Amino acid sequence: MEKTRVDLSYLETFTGGDNTLITEMMERFLIDAPEQLNEITESIQAQDWKYAYKRLHNFKSSVNFLAIQSIKDLVLEMERMAKEERDVATLPEKYVLLSGECELLMEEIRTRI
Repeated sequence: MEKTRVDLSYLETFTGGDNTLITEMMERFLIDAPEQLNEITESIQAQDWKYAYKRLHNFKSSVNFLAIQSIKDLVLEMERMAKEERDVATLPEKYVLLSGECELLMEEIRTRI
């Protein structure tokens, strides 16, 4: 995946370039993302695909504001897999990739606020 993980273009448009609001949304992501990721991994480990789908759907909204396209695409792919209960055996390894990318995303966000 790419070197930088942050893409603020959508967030800048959404907020009208309000730097205070952008910072608040980045801070909110740093608070919410770890819990969301934990819920995703728990649902995958439990093989609860309906709950995994719901958690991934919610997380997709969070990453859409801040993340590069490849992270968004990964979340979308995982969401579809859980919803359709298709290729679910690969969800644990995809989660490992997502988790690693999100850790790098959060580190990069921390350097920007």
